Amino acid sequence: MNTKIFTTLPQDAKNIRIKVFMTEQGFENEFDEIDNLCHHIVSFDEGKPIGTCRFFKENNHYTIGRVAVLKEYRNQHIGNLLLKSAEKEIKKLNGDLIVVHAQVRVSLFYEKQGYIQFGQIDDDEGVPHKWMKKKIQY
Repeated sequence: MNTKIFTTLPQDAKNIRIKVFMTEQGFENEFDEIDNLCHHIVSFDEGKPIGTCRFFKENNHYTIGRVAVLKEYRNQHIGNLLLKSAEKEIKKLNGDLIVVHAQVRVSLFYEKQGYIQFGQIDDDEGVPHKWMKKKIQY
């Protein structure tokens, strides 16, 4: 498994997000203007794109989002690989605080990676989400 970082939204990332968020989970507003400001990470297995996420700087922190792994590759630590790759890149950019807007049903995954909840649970297209944060250790 390896990852690549892009400064524009690659088609591989689009395809994964369409399959995971739109087809599987029913989200309609998957793509936004923030995509144009993000770094995008794609994870590959022998050349096949299998997972993606994005990150961007916002005020005094970085936000990681759109973490998606194809169904047949879940529970193989691909999400962990994507988060660690994003955190490594953010560290290179001297970032020290990361936030995620996590679906409540997968928030335990983020907790295991050191993220803690802040604020209230809110709704995104009918799906409960919560804000979580992590300080980067140098």
